[in-house]
Amino acid sequence: MPPARRTLKYGVSVATLASAMVLAAPSHAQEGWLVDGEFGIAEGLEGGTPEGGSLGWRRARLRLVAGADLRTDEGESEGYGLRAFVEVEGRGTLGAEARYLRWATKGVGAYAGLTGTIVPETLFGGTAGARFIIPMGRAGLFLEPSLSVLPLGSDLPQNGPLIWALFSAGLRLGL
Repeated sequence: MPPARRTLKYGVSVATLASAMVLAAPSHAQEGWLVDGEFGIAEGLEGGTPEGGSLGWRRARLRLVAGADLRTDEGESEGYGLRAFVEVEGRGTLGAEARYLRWATKGVGAYAGLTGTIVPETLFGGTAGARFIIPMGRAGLFLEPSLSVLPLGSDLPQNGPLIWALFSAGLRLGL
């Protein structure tokens, strides 16, 4: 092969390679969301400081809870959760929670967030709790002890915040 032809061949090869590198779209990691839906029940204790001044406890109203946890497929150890709840005993109460979740393992985690009721009276405060997941394939059971302190709202005891010490359990499904 004559040297001019060889030079032309290499020149075309280098130009093709350079064009392919310049025109190629940059690679981006696809960050997807992992979503887990939950439905369950919650029960526990409700405490406050009525007119007597000492902390008194009574059984909290039974509530139905439903919500979702969101986390990225690249950072599965942390995420965000949204919950809605309805107290079904006595007068019906509608409320919600927003949470930041942190997972120590796939089945054990903790969270902190804001909680409150909006209908028929308002209550607002903070909540924290632990999360335990018993896996069963794509589904699982969740167990959740929590403590909430609600110092703001129109439905407070006389001399201080309302306190909820609740235990929730239910079904969790990876969506």
